[in-house]
Amino acid sequence: MFKKAPQARPRLAADVYDQLLSAVVNGQIKPGERLIQEKIAAQINISRTPVREALLRLEQEGVLEQTGRRGFTIRDITDQEIRALYGAREAVEGYAAYVIATDRGDQQLATIEQAVLAEQQLFERDVEKEFTINRNIHRTIVEQSGNSVLLGMFDSLWSRGVSLWLFSATRNDQTPSKPDVHSKLLQKLKSGTPEEAQKEMIDHIRDGLDMHLENKKTHASNPDS
Repeated sequence: MFKKAPQARPRLAADVYDQLLSAVVNGQIKPGERLIQEKIAAQINISRTPVREALLRLEQEGVLEQTGRRGFTIRDITDQEIRALYGAREAVEGYAAYVIATDRGDQQLATIEQAVLAEQQLFERDVEKEFTINRNIHRTIVEQSGNSVLLGMFDSLWSRGVSLWLFSATRNDQTPSKPDVHSKLLQKLKSGTPEEAQKEMIDHIRDGLDMHLENKKTHASNPDS
């Protein structure tokens, strides 16, 4: 499952973190499967310390939970937690959209438009690339609101591990990405009222919540799918 890393490679913990997170997102690590740091360290051919650091980081970000002294499994995030996270996003990103549509500065809108165009120009797609560019669009909107407190809250909510994991849960063969939704959002920021821009953002976030809960329900009833 994991590729070997050379002993002298810097930032080993970050490398292990990326490999573990990708394995979770891509379904190589299954719910209930126990991750043992000694086994992972032997497979990657490194010491246990960077593996331990990577596992603890994923635990801190809400992706894994400890089972026993040295084992970890994928955490079963509840529907209530998912709704709470998306609800907080509505408050932060919805207000940021309201502010942008109120100020409507040329440089603000041009910066957001560049982020949206980057998504449309993404030809090779996978979950991690889509996540990165989607996060960049939403972060750019919050950043362009000029509110540093909002931006800090955004970064806290979009902690990479749990956010990428949740984002991947909205994807299956029937739900490909839809870049046009961000174009619609951009148009509301450009020409809609602040209330319309806020509503467009909230509706967009709620669509993601609905997809997540629906796919979660489907996987629960068909665990092998």
